[in-house]
Amino acid sequence: MKRFKFCSMIFFCLLLCSVQVYAAPARRGKDPLIVCGGEESDRRFSIVGIKNYPPFSWTEVINEGVPDPQDRQEEYKGLIVDLVKETADELKIVKMKNIVFDDFQQTQKALLRGNTAFSFITYYVDEAKSGQDYVYPAYFGNPFIVVSRNTKTIDVRDLSELKGLKGVIRREEVIEPLIRGSLPTDTKLEVVDGAESAFRKLLSGEVDFMLTSRYAADAESRRFKVKDKLHFGNTALRHIKYFVSFSKLSPCRLHKKSFEERFKEKIKDKSAIELQLQKHIMLWVDKFKDEPPLEYTPEKE
Repeated sequence: MKRFKFCSMIFFCLLLCSVQVYAAPARRGKDPLIVCGGEESDRRFSIVGIKNYPPFSWTEVINEGVPDPQDRQEEYKGLIVDLVKETADELKIVKMKNIVFDDFQQTQKALLRGNTAFSFITYYVDEAKSGQDYVYPAYFGNPFIVVSRNTKTIDVRDLSELKGLKGVIRREEVIEPLIRGSLPTDTKLEVVDGAESAFRKLLSGEVDFMLTSRYAADAESRRFKVKDKLHFGNTALRHIKYFVSFSKLSPCRLHKKSFEERFKEKIKDKSAIELQLQKHIMLWVDKFKDEPPLEYTPEKE
C-alpha cells in the first residue's frame, strides 16, 4: 500500500511538471505585444473616438490628394488622443489603427462586438450591456453649461429653469439620453449635427439656448469667430465623466493592466490637463484662422 502511495506521488509530481513545462510556451504566446500592437504582432491596436469634438478629439486626413475619397485615411488628434498615444508609446505599442465612425452609437456597437479594441472617449454604461472594460478613474469631468446670445442672456442654476424655452444640442456630444428626463416637459430641444448648425440656430434666434460642453463651446465659438456674440453660463448643469475603455472581446485587452497603471499617472495632475486643454483649443482655432466668420441670418428684432 505504501509503495502504491509512493508511486502515485511520483506520478503526480511528474504530471505537474509536465503541465508547467507545456504551460510556459502558452504563457509566452500571450505576451500582449505579440498578441496586439507590438512590432512582431499581426494585429493592430485599433482605437475609436468621436470624429468632431475638439478640443478632446477630431480627425484629420493624412493622405490628402488621393483621387478616391474612400481611400482617404483619417487620424485622430486632440487632448485625449495625445495622452493615449503617449501611453501606447511607453508600452511599445507601435502598430495602431484609427477606426472612424460618423455616429457615436456605431463606436459603441464596434466595442460591444470586438470590432475595435479601444475607445478613448466614452461615458459609463453598464459593462454587461456595453461590452467595455473601463479604465478607472474617469479621466475628465466635462462641464455642460447653457450658452445663449449676449442680446438675450440666460443664466440658470438648474435644468428646471429652462421651462418653456427652446434649446439645441449637438448630436456628437451624446448628452440627449442623459438629460431628456430632467428637462421640463414644455422645454423643446432640437438635436443637430455639428457646432456650425447649433450656432446658426442660436444666433439667428431659432432657439433660446444651447446646452453644451464649456470647452467645446469655447473651441468652436472661437473657430467660427462668434464668441463675442455669445453668453456663457456660469453654472455647470451636468458633469459628464469620460473614460477610456477596452472591448471585452478584443485580444488587445491584454494590455489593460499595464495601460491603466501608466495612464493613471498622466491624468493625476488636473492643472496640467487644463493647460493641455487650452493648448488644444488654440490648435483647433489656429487651423481656421484664415476663414471668415460664421454666416447666419441675424435674429429678428
